[in-house]
Amino acid sequence: MLADRRVKIVATAGPSLNSYEDVCRALRAGMNVTRLNFSHGSSEQHAEVIKNLRQASRDLKAPLGVLQDLQGPKIRVGRFAGGGIELQSGEVVTLSPEFALGESGKIPTDFSLLPSCCQPGTRILLDDGLMELRVRSVKGSQVEAEVVYGGFLKDRKGMNLPGANLPVDPLTEKDLVDLEFGLRQSVDYVALSFVRQGQDIRDLRKLVEDRRPGTKIIAKIEMLEALDHLEEIIDLSDAVMVARGDLAVEVGHSQLPILQKSIIRLCNSAARPVITATQMLDSMVENPRPTRAEVTDVANAVLDGSDALMLSAESASGKHPFRCIQTMHEIIQEVEKSSGFFNAIEVDSEPVEVAQAIAASACLTALKIQASAIVCLTTTGKTATLISSYRPSAKIIAVTTQLETLNRLELAWGIQTFTIQPYNSADEAMAEIETTLIRYGLVQPGEFVVLTLGTPVMQKAKTNSLRVYQLKGSEGLKPLTTDEMPLRCRP
Repeated sequence: MLADRRVKIVATAGPSLNSYEDVCRALRAGMNVTRLNFSHGSSEQHAEVIKNLRQASRDLKAPLGVLQDLQGPKIRVGRFAGGGIELQSGEVVTLSPEFALGESGKIPTDFSLLPSCCQPGTRILLDDGLMELRVRSVKGSQVEAEVVYGGFLKDRKGMNLPGANLPVDPLTEKDLVDLEFGLRQSVDYVALSFVRQGQDIRDLRKLVEDRRPGTKIIAKIEMLEALDHLEEIIDLSDAVMVARGDLAVEVGHSQLPILQKSIIRLCNSAARPVITATQMLDSMVENPRPTRAEVTDVANAVLDGSDALMLSAESASGKHPFRCIQTMHEIIQEVEKSSGFFNAIEVDSEPVEVAQAIAASACLTALKIQASAIVCLTTTGKTATLISSYRPSAKIIAVTTQLETLNRLELAWGIQTFTIQPYNSADEAMAEIETTLIRYGLVQPGEFVVLTLGTPVMQKAKTNSLRVYQLKGSEGLKPLTTDEMPLRCRP
């Protein structure tokens, strides 16, 4: 069943994944979170996709996170007569924000401060680093540069100045408008592009808390400057994305694998869900099967400790969006069958919060008694996320009366989520949970379950308690049909 997979899948919506039928197919293939890329599309288009996402989630009984990815101050070239120009190595070209339309030898840009950020020797990378220019001189509003590596430069491709401290705010005017829209639409996560320091997260947090407290913030690590403030950024964020496209351009491709592992390791230690993103199955944009290198890349991202893996163009505009999701699901499952990353429990003398102590104790107890599941009665999902960070081999089941909490937990490793009716005691809650676990085939009668909760229950206390139950089951439980089962529990 889909619930057996621990690492989650984020799929980007787009022309290939936007209708109600598309979303249902993507959920059946294994999608947990849908990313809306606000670098493309209108508010009306995004609103329609969100409506389809929520409806499909309800119909299939499959919690689904909605991730709004803000564009940020992405620097791009402008448009060209004919849609693009050919750049030849050794050619000298001129870049300027004042060019209305590009042509051979002239490259327009939307970055008005480009001349002030350049000096002789500055490297300018185009289209995710596929092409490289080196600045020769700056004259007024025009930057003269030599083509080091050429290629065909299309309209609106990205531009990077590696190592340059660009005087731009990570939240543009467009981002503020998009953020207001996203919060009105009740998105579960907001991803901030081009984060450079902790203050960027604090600024976004204030805007989110003023409008829709509880929405989770994801920091995208894609700038060289962010690496100097990495621990602070991770600490202030709810989750992190290793955005390998721009990050590789900034630091150089050869450094990317080690940085990916380092960032993931820091996130694991801080109990922050981490997404590995960009070109994971890129060849499947056109082809029905991945390359062997891509299969290995996906597998290594799982072994590195990723909570989730992300598909970009593969699902948004590719020819095989659902096959991509299914392929990623199958690779992850195979790795999880044989890997040794379960039960990463470390017991030390460092003081921790009560919730973290309970989370560690729950995982250790589950390991010692070979419990089949750890069940978290939760309101915010905090304890479930902490338990997830210990990577227990027991199933992690988060149970709550709050539907939004279920959707926001879809990004975290290993957590499966279910709703529960309001309850007055732990035993009352556990009676309903026992029925759910057995009817859905998640736990068998006679197996042990570890329960974490806050007591006194009626006072809605924060998590402070741990209990162990041995499920008895009941002869009166009728088996469910496939259609009655939640999607991810179907055989």
